[in-house]
Amino acid sequence: MTIVIKMPKLGLEMEQGTVLEWFFEPGDDVSEGDKMAEVESEKSIGEVEAREDGTLRRIFVEAGEAVSPGKPIGILAGADADISDQEAEAEAELEDEAESEAAAAETSSSDSEPQQTEAQAATTTSSGGGSGDVKASPRAKKEAEELGVDLTTVEGTGPMDSITADDVKAAANGTSGSTDSVKASPRAKKEAEELGVDLTTVEGTGPMDSITAEDVEAAAESAVEGAETELAGAGSVRYQQAAAVADPEAGAALLETTEAVRSAFEERVTVTDVLLVVASVALSEQPLVNATYAESTHQLQTSQHVALVTGADGPSTAVLPNVDDASLTDLVEAREEGADADVTPTFTLANAAVVESEGLVRNPPAVAALQIDPSGQRAVPTDEGVDLQPLVTARLTYDTKAIDENTAEAFLSTFFERAEAAAELVLGSYRGKE
Repeated sequence: MTIVIKMPKLGLEMEQGTVLEWFFEPGDDVSEGDKMAEVESEKSIGEVEAREDGTLRRIFVEAGEAVSPGKPIGILAGADADISDQEAEAEAELEDEAESEAAAAETSSSDSEPQQTEAQAATTTSSGGGSGDVKASPRAKKEAEELGVDLTTVEGTGPMDSITADDVKAAANGTSGSTDSVKASPRAKKEAEELGVDLTTVEGTGPMDSITAEDVEAAAESAVEGAETELAGAGSVRYQQAAAVADPEAGAALLETTEAVRSAFEERVTVTDVLLVVASVALSEQPLVNATYAESTHQLQTSQHVALVTGADGPSTAVLPNVDDASLTDLVEAREEGADADVTPTFTLANAAVVESEGLVRNPPAVAALQIDPSGQRAVPTDEGVDLQPLVTARLTYDTKAIDENTAEAFLSTFFERAEAAAELVLGSYRGKE
């Protein structure tokens, strides 16, 4: 089967995606699930995985090049398969996009000031000629062309030191590389601005004692840990919390499913294990939440590495890798063994009924942490008096630099909707695994 590999859409507002790196070359054999390429949008970084076994036959969009989401970037097929038709269609599609962009640029240029000085024209030409040799986002290249900025003179603060649109604007305003009283990298300055860190108080560990982004992050973390109002302060600046209450049907389903499967595992199954299964499905349907925030970028993750809050000493004493590929039995065993924390968590889960998780649970670089309390009860009046029903509440602490309130609330809504089918989800966790 021949598969045309297309640029994924990493967000609703994504206009273009840039290929950051290909991990295979044409002619290489690829297995289903292999990470073939890494791509970047204006706000996120994502991965392109192989949908089946095959050979990478063509690459249309090289590293550093950008196309719109849904456009072809390569072809995966059998080593001897005839791909001439797919090649022709892909090349025609990319050619049409290039012509459309050129026409749009010409229209934009004709609508702007019609005349330039010789110096301006020379500057614009220099910027355009050098843009292919530097790593810059599509928006940055467009901004540089409009502002007459030579990209080869701009220091990048984006992922892998790539140049962002903000870097171009700073260069155009003469603020890039300004001489401050402290010696810090551009990325460190940007990180300090985002985290509210005073650079004059940070000790540099970089070359010639310059301040790095890691120094800024360490200073910010130290300041937060040292404050008595750490959680409240974090919530008012960068971290916020969304809350929800489960419908009676969802709460009952979580508890009844747990009790129903406990006998089969000799009391080994806990409600936390069932919560993991439901959370995994919700993360699959709300992929913006299964992510990390690093290098000023919201990075979507294809695998679910869930950190469990297993005690009061810290929010990440155990990380369960690849939860999305695990059966309920696998999750029980991983929880009991206390999985190795070498894996970077992409999400955090806390069962507030068994561990202390007051306030906001932050576990960077993961962008969200879910706290579930399944131990409550609600009194419902009946003809015979009062009926006590399960009361399950949830709170999602989220990094506002990565996701917004609407995304957080959508995840909680999805979680409780799926919780009503907890029994089916537990059974489904075994399909294709055992």
